[in-house]
Amino acid sequence: MTQTTDRSPAPAAPRWSMFLGLFWDIGLSLVAYYGLRAMGASPYVALLGGTVTAGLRIAYVWLRTRRFDGFAAFMLVEFGVGLGFALLTGDARFLVAKESFSTAIAGLIFLASCGFGRPMIWHAAARFQPAARAELERRWQAVPEFRHAFRMLTIGWGAGLLAEAVARVVVAYTLPVDAAAGLSQLLRFGTMGLLVLWTLAAVKRHRAGRS
Repeated sequence: MTQTTDRSPAPAAPRWSMFLGLFWDIGLSLVAYYGLRAMGASPYVALLGGTVTAGLRIAYVWLRTRRFDGFAAFMLVEFGVGLGFALLTGDARFLVAKESFSTAIAGLIFLASCGFGRPMIWHAAARFQPAARAELERRWQAVPEFRHAFRMLTIGWGAGLLAEAVARVVVAYTLPVDAAAGLSQLLRFGTMGLLVLWTLAAVKRHRAGRS
C-alpha cells in the first residue's frame, strides 16, 4: 500500500495558478528590467529596477507567509550580480558578457543547493504545484529515490547554466558587438528551452520506470 502511494504522481495545480506564481517570482523582475530598457533607461537603471523588484517580492512573501521565496532570491542574486558588474565598467563587450556572470552564479546556486536543504528543482516543483507541497515534503523525507531524482535534475540545470555562461562569454569577446548581443540572448533562451525539455523527458522516464 505504501509503495502505491509513493509511486502516484503528486496532484497537479491548476495551470493558471502555476504560471501566475512563476510570473510573480521570476517574470515580475524581468518585466521591470525590460520595461525600463524599452522606455530608454540605461542598463544600470534597468538592472537596479530588476534588483529592487526581486527584493520587494522577497519582502512581500516573507510578510505574508513567513516563508523565504527561493525563486525571488534567485532573481535578486542574478540582477544584483549583473548590476555590480555593470557598475565596474562601461565597456560594450563587457556589458554583453556581464549576464554570463550572473548566469554562472545561478548555476553555482543550483549546484550548491544540492548540498544544503532542498535542491532548487524541488522548490520549482513546489512552486508549480502549491497544493502538493505537503506530499512533496513527505516524499522527500521518506523516499531516497525521490531525493536522488531531484538532486540529479538540479545538477543538470546547474551544469547547463554554467556551460551557457562560458559560451556567452566566448561569444561576447569573439564576435562583433551587435551580433554578440543578439546571439547571447538566443543562447540564453535556447539553453533554458533545452533544459526544460530535458527535465520533462527525465521526469517522464522516471515515472515510466516506477510504473
